[in-house]
Amino acid sequence: MATWVAHMRIADYFMKKYPELNNERFLVGNIGPDCGVPNEDWSAFTPSKQVTHWHTTEDGRIDAEDFRQKYLQKKDESYPFYLGYYFHLLTDIAWARFYQKKKQEPPYAEGLARDPQFIWKIKEDWYGQDVIFLRKNPEFVFFTLFAKIESFENEYFDFYPDEAFLRQIKYITNFYLTAEEDENREFPYLSAGEMDGFIAEAAAEVEGKWLGNEIGGGKG
Repeated sequence: MATWVAHMRIADYFMKKYPELNNERFLVGNIGPDCGVPNEDWSAFTPSKQVTHWHTTEDGRIDAEDFRQKYLQKKDESYPFYLGYYFHLLTDIAWARFYQKKKQEPPYAEGLARDPQFIWKIKEDWYGQDVIFLRKNPEFVFFTLFAKIESFENEYFDFYPDEAFLRQIKYITNFYLTAEEDENREFPYLSAGEMDGFIAEAAAEVEGKWLGNEIGGGKG
């Protein structure tokens, strides 16, 4: 799954381009699927990722279209949150493709062949790039809006606890504000350029799907 700042960077693209999405409901929606409560080693969540990430297809993959059909047919006050949630699912689908390609590269393939837990070493680069991005962009929406959220009620899904979204907002905020990273070290598993490229391509893909459905009346 894409990193939290990756999701926020894509949200930021839409918030700047579409004024009706420039609000905290849309922003929080973009991290909504990651608001399950993790176990001690983050290997499982409550509710499960099958529930939060809409793994409803026969092969167990994310079914973003099913989510869209169920939650994006009414443009009421909840629409920005649900749209952000939908964008998160689309972004994770794009990230899964990106990760599958990266797994074919020697640094990934060799490390994962040695140790399935090597993914945590890989993620040090993923989240390290997040930390460096935030350090270089003090006016980013993480600082100007996300980290300032003091309340956010769950009015959207009965499978999340009432405090699920605010708990995760606070966790993510603390995670990045306290993280340390050496921007001069090597990043063998994900470069800044690769992350930037993913953000640009994923944002364009998500926008195309969203606008295509809007223009097509929600069909397809």
